Amino acid sequence: MRRGRAPGSPFLLRAAGAALFMAAAVAAAGCEDAGGDTISREQFVEGYVALRVAELRSPGGVIPDDEREAVLAELELIEEDLVAFAETHGGDVGFMEAVWAEVESKLDQLRSQPDTVG
Repeated sequence: MRRGRAPGSPFLLRAAGAALFMAAAVAAAGCEDAGGDTISREQFVEGYVALRVAELRSPGGVIPDDEREAVLAELELIEEDLVAFAETHGGDVGFMEAVWAEVESKLDQLRSQPDTVG
């Protein structure tokens, strides 16, 4: 008998979140760049990095919705800002590749810094 993962397990929640983000990214890739009013590239990168850091520091790698909102609020952002940015720029593959490279670069910089918490 094959055993599945329990509903609500951290693995399934992360997988569902990743699937949702990928679906939104694929849908956004099909949209033309509307050039609408969205947050800047720098704000998107800063917000995404902050969320990723909070997720990495959280037990089980999952942050509760209220903590996610608080992380973004510190940057004067809301989740819809990140989604709108992805929807607006998702069709520009070269641009988004550069954005994700910048996110990864910032995360690498943070990983190389000594941990001063303690």
